[in-house]
Amino acid sequence: MGKKLNILLLGEYSNYHNNLAKGLKHLNHNVVLANAGDHYKNFYRDIDLSYQSNNKFLTNIKRIWIENTKINSFKDFDIIQIINPNVFSRFGNNIQLFKKLIFNNKKVFLSAVGDDYFWWKAYREGKFNKSPHGGALKDEKKTKSIWETSNSFIDANRFLAENVHGIIPGSLSYEIPYKHFSNCRKVILQPINTEEYNSLENTLKDKIIFYHGAQLGRYGFKGTNAIDKAMNTMVSKYPSDLTYLRTDSLPYNKYIQIINKTNILIDQTNFIEPTMNALISMLMGKVVMGGCEDVFLKTHKLKQTPLINITNDANQIYSQVEWILDNKEEVMKLSITGREYVKNNHDTIHIAQKFLQEWSY
Repeated sequence: MGKKLNILLLGEYSNYHNNLAKGLKHLNHNVVLANAGDHYKNFYRDIDLSYQSNNKFLTNIKRIWIENTKINSFKDFDIIQIINPNVFSRFGNNIQLFKKLIFNNKKVFLSAVGDDYFWWKAYREGKFNKSPHGGALKDEKKTKSIWETSNSFIDANRFLAENVHGIIPGSLSYEIPYKHFSNCRKVILQPINTEEYNSLENTLKDKIIFYHGAQLGRYGFKGTNAIDKAMNTMVSKYPSDLTYLRTDSLPYNKYIQIINKTNILIDQTNFIEPTMNALISMLMGKVVMGGCEDVFLKTHKLKQTPLINITNDANQIYSQVEWILDNKEEVMKLSITGREYVKNNHDTIHIAQKFLQEWSY
């Protein structure tokens, strides 16, 4: 048993750091979660960095005050992992805050798992064959992302990438932008608490229930328009064979409750590999339609496909749904394969051990 570490996990996306914390605590380390809840999802945190009001100016001022006040308690940690450069306000003194973190703690790491400057730079350089960038711009009715126009975000991202002890990508999609950095480490897959949903079962009845949890303002990012088009056509054609459930921007707990009542989760169309929501659903025994490109299968040496690949093409989605309706026995096998994939590759204790190894040098 190695030294007991004091660890700060700063920021949150899709329960990523909360899941990692469970594994680290199981391995007898002290973990503090500091985040703003990831907006409406309202994930758990020990230290709350959120503040909301109807006055945007007041919200920004209050948020900057909270960050500058609470940064003083972020000291003497063995490890700090920052989930993304936007954990602090772009209107504030974020580089100074990052400098404090680096000066007052032993090691600081950047976890590359989300939207940032280098992710967009890689897109502009044509490094992605499939990605949500174009859809995200359509959502915002812009030609450039805020990561390309906000100097404070860009500068903060550059500063972190160049000064942290290491950059740890959470998937192939987020390794691509950072490969050229000398401090870029190996990909460590997303941590999932595999004990949480392991006992749930998925039973296909005569009428299969499909579900897509959309997010307002992110229809293009997730491919919602193509999903809706395909599924509405399928419902009209096969009203006795399937049901299509669709929600917008649900809190995480309610989202999970609906997934539990469904058979097939239609996650999103624009990624080459499964995302956090897809992985949780696979663990729950649900069949997932999402990212499963050949590069994902080959990189992870997967002999069996754990989910159904879809693209941002309504006709392609339509054909995959028809395959599901015609192959219920194969679909049930996929339910088992998906769960086993998550248990074997994403278990939070296994992933926590990988992080501890990367943090050790």
